[in-house]
Amino acid sequence: MTAIEAAQEAVTTLGLLRAEAATTIAALLDPETREHPRAIATAYRKAGEQVLDSEKRALGLRKNAFLSQPALAEITPLGLADPLGAHEVPLLRATFTLIRGRRVAEQGALETQLGNAFIGFKHETLSRECPACNRLDGRVTRGPDAAVLPPSDCIAGCTANYGIRPKIDYLADIN
Repeated sequence: MTAIEAAQEAVTTLGLLRAEAATTIAALLDPETREHPRAIATAYRKAGEQVLDSEKRALGLRKNAFLSQPALAEITPLGLADPLGAHEVPLLRATFTLIRGRRVAEQGALETQLGNAFIGFKHETLSRECPACNRLDGRVTRGPDAAVLPPSDCIAGCTANYGIRPKIDYLADIN
């Protein structure tokens, strides 16, 4: 799973940003996941020439809110319902997808290191808001069957914040 693939899925599915904003989201993805996507999205909205106070007022934003003209240009009519979250939500979703993709890419190393003790990957839902993501909770799969990409029937605005972790049977090699 690449950054651009994760970004394209998030932008396309959520519909908060124009399709060309996928490159922005991919560039904003933190490969080390050191900073929260909210902070990254805020820094992005701060950069560049800010929209006029009258435009902020028309969007329902406070005068001191940050929203650059380039950031506003990427937001779809649907995203204008929450212009400050329009970049954050796709960035969150893409971040979770990228993390899951990296975890599953480690399967070969885990199988080599753990042998029979490696059972597969266990899906863990962090938020209970989305029924589609909730169906994955507790599911154990091998790499190719792991749900790296969010389910197609996620509810509108879902960040697909479920994780995938290795499931290990520590007693597998004991006779």
